[in-house]
Amino acid sequence: MVRALVIDALARYKGKRYSTFDVVGAGPRIVAGIIESTGHDVLLLSYEKFMANKKLAKNFQIILVSVMSQDLGALKKIRDAVSNYNKRAKIVVGGPASYDYEYILGNRLADLVVIGEGEIPIEKLFTSDVIDIIDDPPELSRIPALAYMHKGKIELTSASIRTPKEVLNRLKPWTKIGLSYDKPWFLRIYVEVTRGCSNFMRPRLRILGCIDCNVCINGTPRAKLYCPAQIPPGCGFCSVPSLFGPPRSKSIESIVSEIEELIDNGAERIVLSAPDFLDYMREELVHPDPLTDPCNPPPNYDAIENLFSRIYEIDEVRRGKVKIFIENIKACLVDTRVAKIFERYIKGTTIHIGLETGDKEYNMLIGKPADPARVVLACKILSNHGLRPYVYLMYGLPYQGFRTYRKTLEIIDKLRYVGVEKITLYKYTPLPRTAFEKLKPRIDKYREIIEILKKRVNKFNYERKKELLDKTLEAYLILNKENMKWYGYPVMHGPTIFIKDKLDESLDGSKAMVKIVGISSRYVWGRVVGIIDDYNEKRVSSLA
Repeated sequence: MVRALVIDALARYKGKRYSTFDVVGAGPRIVAGIIESTGHDVLLLSYEKFMANKKLAKNFQIILVSVMSQDLGALKKIRDAVSNYNKRAKIVVGGPASYDYEYILGNRLADLVVIGEGEIPIEKLFTSDVIDIIDDPPELSRIPALAYMHKGKIELTSASIRTPKEVLNRLKPWTKIGLSYDKPWFLRIYVEVTRGCSNFMRPRLRILGCIDCNVCINGTPRAKLYCPAQIPPGCGFCSVPSLFGPPRSKSIESIVSEIEELIDNGAERIVLSAPDFLDYMREELVHPDPLTDPCNPPPNYDAIENLFSRIYEIDEVRRGKVKIFIENIKACLVDTRVAKIFERYIKGTTIHIGLETGDKEYNMLIGKPADPARVVLACKILSNHGLRPYVYLMYGLPYQGFRTYRKTLEIIDKLRYVGVEKITLYKYTPLPRTAFEKLKPRIDKYREIIEILKKRVNKFNYERKKELLDKTLEAYLILNKENMKWYGYPVMHGPTIFIKDKLDESLDGSKAMVKIVGISSRYVWGRVVGIIDDYNEKRVSSLA
């Protein structure tokens, strides 16, 4: 039996998290679950838990690390720690950064890289003599989707392979989150419900080789899988359809079983994770064709309703102790029928929609499926049914010129009047396996208007947060022991709260009622007015 350690280093950058401190992604739990299913001894730890006790590396023969491209600094720190305490341990890297395998292997950050989806290659590795195989290139070559160094040369056994739907349902992710993360009840635990994306439109830019064949717009579902110009599918800045292909949804039974086990292990906030939640089981409506149209057919209303209904049969969910969230959706699939389902089950939660720019022509040019007016309408429909829309904007995109920035500025005011709670403004960053992989951000020429856009977004967010002043929110109290400052994480999600009170350390991890007493464009400040000591009955005790 092999002893394996899985480290969740996602969004740790150079070794520190700068946002979304309460998020636990699905990927590392899936990897740990695969290894556990093969009968080996496995432990999943957060990056912080491992780095706080690096000597743990002595106890494991193989260490698997899940990272994104921007997390390679954190990976180096893990590699150094492992080298100091267990030079014989093998390091395996996976996750979105796996397509940077040449850099990872060339800089000796790992012994092996699992390319793309990990279910099949990891299961094959761990049903073999995994430790011996890593040092045996002829044996490694028989396992798909692996990269490794052999005689000074990087070898790739095959391109990434997509995990069949039946395998996704068969393999159970790791659920013992109490061993892996501190205070798991305050974390938003992501449970994968759909993998892949239905947007097989492509950027229509001549510089990318587009020949205006319109196959990705008007072609058959199968024809849209392939581009004569070999432009990767999806929005030009996004790698999801290229990496994961068309949507594959997990069964209701597997999702509900996972959620039940997570709750048994301390979870109180569950995010139903998908690149677009409204793609859930939509592929069944076009079977046996692949789902490659982002907007047609409409959502699989019955499947979505059935999923929520089954989840809400779980006692802790029905009683409100456990909260259910979704995250990203595409605007072109939002209608009143969907909004009514959301209102019935997840009213009061946030929902994220990508707008990117306010310029219809530009958005179509970069592969976006819905024009800005459709995004505005979707936000209005959702807001009218008790949801809280969050919208993404981007700057620095290739060929994003003055006209596009002006149109983006014009649409910001419209977003306020349709109930958008927050705008998140991102700087474009080229990612591997995207159409824009080799196109650099365009910043210098547009610095002035970008600054205007930033200020307008900050003003929008500040004005929206004004509505929180003097309101009382239910939040988890978390003590950051590095700076000994207290933070509040709203139970129903929302801005991080800087707690102004001096609290007893015994309150770390507890729920409280927090009154908002100050705001900025990004954060809010609050004072604790009571501790919730019996959540089921919402009994609140005063701090006095």
